[in-house]
Amino acid sequence: MMNLNKLLAVMAIVFPMTIAAFEVTGDHFKDTFKITSVTAHEDGTSFNAESDSAGQYGKVYLTYNLKSSNSSRNSGTWIGYGRGISPEGNLAIGNLMGVWTRDGSIISIKSLDEVTDGINFLQGTMDLISGEINVEVYKVD
Repeated sequence: MMNLNKLLAVMAIVFPMTIAAFEVTGDHFKDTFKITSVTAHEDGTSFNAESDSAGQYGKVYLTYNLKSSNSSRNSGTWIGYGRGISPEGNLAIGNLMGVWTRDGSIISIKSLDEVTDGINFLQGTMDLISGEINVEVYKVD
């Protein structure tokens, strides 16, 4: 039992430091999407959004399907889909999957997305009052 207590004490010290040390860097772009529609379902909520200038993807349309993981509806998982068309006419298709947390009217999202040109990491926030989704998208490979 003593070893278990020591292990838990070490984890309580090291784990928060590890989380605080996580930082994403590298080639990325920032963008703001406008939520164009919201559909409430029995087990979640779907958001449709669009942006005119999402990095190399150009005009992008997204659908996020959020599902709560508990009765408080403050966190959960989501799947989504994206379609982008660049000014040059290049079509990008994305399968999106991630997690979310809610604090008041702000939903924080993180995801790993399989897109036509590789894998992206996305982090951002959805403001349910302003109807904006602000994201940072990082190239993984």
